[in-house]
Amino acid sequence: MNIQYKLYNSAFKHIDGKELPVENKLNLSVLKGEKFAFQVALLSEEKILFSLGNYNHIGYKGLKKRIRIDLEKRENTELKEYFLGYVLDDDSKTLITDSILKKEYLYNEINKPTMIWVEGKVDKEYNGENLNIVLNLFSQEGYETEIKEQVINVDITVIDKVLPKLQDSDFHLDLWQHLSSWARMYEVEFWSDDHFKIIENYTAELASLGEKVITVVASDFSWEGQGCFQVEENCSNLFEHNIIGVKRDMKGRIVCNFTALERYLNICFKYGMENEIDIFGLLASWQRTDFGNPLKDYDDYIRVSFFSEESGTYGYIDNKKDLGEYIRQVFEFFNERNLMDRVRVISDMPKNPKDFKRWSKFLKDSAGMDILIKTALHEDSFTDGLDGISDISLSLPLLLKSKNILSEIKGKIKGKLTWYVCWFPDKLNHFISSPLMESRLAGWYSYYMGLNGFLRWDYALWTSKPFDNISYKSPRWKAGDMFFVYPGRDMKPIRSIRWENLRFGIQDQEIMKIAEKKMGKEKINLLLKEVLGDKKDMKATEEFSVDMNYSVDYEKYMEIKNKLIKVIK
Repeated sequence: MNIQYKLYNSAFKHIDGKELPVENKLNLSVLKGEKFAFQVALLSEEKILFSLGNYNHIGYKGLKKRIRIDLEKRENTELKEYFLGYVLDDDSKTLITDSILKKEYLYNEINKPTMIWVEGKVDKEYNGENLNIVLNLFSQEGYETEIKEQVINVDITVIDKVLPKLQDSDFHLDLWQHLSSWARMYEVEFWSDDHFKIIENYTAELASLGEKVITVVASDFSWEGQGCFQVEENCSNLFEHNIIGVKRDMKGRIVCNFTALERYLNICFKYGMENEIDIFGLLASWQRTDFGNPLKDYDDYIRVSFFSEESGTYGYIDNKKDLGEYIRQVFEFFNERNLMDRVRVISDMPKNPKDFKRWSKFLKDSAGMDILIKTALHEDSFTDGLDGISDISLSLPLLLKSKNILSEIKGKIKGKLTWYVCWFPDKLNHFISSPLMESRLAGWYSYYMGLNGFLRWDYALWTSKPFDNISYKSPRWKAGDMFFVYPGRDMKPIRSIRWENLRFGIQDQEIMKIAEKKMGKEKINLLLKEVLGDKKDMKATEEFSVDMNYSVDYEKYMEIKNKLIKVIK
């Protein structure tokens, strides 16, 4: 069988219908403990069943032509191969590689590449300066014995230096979790054993990137379902429910049940996600007048559903007194468990500083204790007065507007200063249409700008049929804006190449921090300036747009990475 192959780096993204470019020269150098990947494109003029691994699969066409790709094992290494899946971009025409599939076999399309993702990690016990990765291609037809058709060799340079686990990194990764969406996608009961099984699976994957923050939705419909009630095209339910059970007992008292919350926190702690607990839905929780507010005597839109024991019906807290009692019980729960130093009440893109301060005061007065406040900011009116705010994440446009006062902002807050992108801007983002290198640059840019880490509103929030149509609210939102991972049939996430490149970028900034101890931050930033551009030339051009001149050339970044590796050897 005539099989052709080409090799590509981890930042390559194939667009269906486009001819494969010249293959990349793979010049990989990795530390022990550092995850890496490359891609293999297989081409054939014949219809063939491709399979991965050491099992002799058969497809629906029976014993016709088959190719088995076997990745040789190596001692003290973790090596794995996967097929890549294609997803439709917003134009409903363009298919682009993104999902790292779990299927072990598939039929190719004649004269179209079958993309394979090969990933690995060298353990600290590995001996040797080189790792030779071998993929053997075995052909078979009918009942004939397999024939070794081709051997693909890739050499990796191994540096005798151990990269710390991302769980131990001080990079502040803050990707929000949408637990209700996970239950809804798998059609399981909220807060059931099945739901928590899903939560644990997704938490484990999230923690593997070094996620530091637990998302706690403590009211109903925070973010107001992203306005999903107004979207008919590819209609999808994006509402989030309160993880805290609330009832009004026979005496008319508000009583909270924290069973689900405690179970969730314990799962997160188990996987090392324990640095910060962010409470959503209690402060400046968006202000959509078209979705309404059940509170009659309070103008922050906070919705808390409760079950009435007396009437056997559901209702919503509609007055400030009951809301205050609910808030008191929430913070009493965290205080009794000595968690208040980790708790932040987060406000997502507040707009009015005066209202924000007034609502913050009510929150603290109701809790009867001091509370740390965190904001994801886009309005520059907030950067002038930051009293009472402990942690801030700046949108990329606001970050560039504020680049000359970042040290001043850091001096005003006690906690972390991070940055974020969402449906805007087009630059340095993680859309299906974005250059894949941009996912990796989250770590690079955080280091360059002297920030503690990176925030994004998504990890796994899906449209109703994420394998058929991921376009939502286009053109305002772009495909891929809502998630990094797909829902797998096994109740576990299916990763994407965007997700893995985000991981690689966080690893890169860890290498920068190690190198910084030997060469200093200033010298590293001079290297980064060559690829990320001069900070003084970066600017916000409109409310949601930026002007930046950075490279997306993978080779240029790897040249810098290799220079840093030489320093720390």
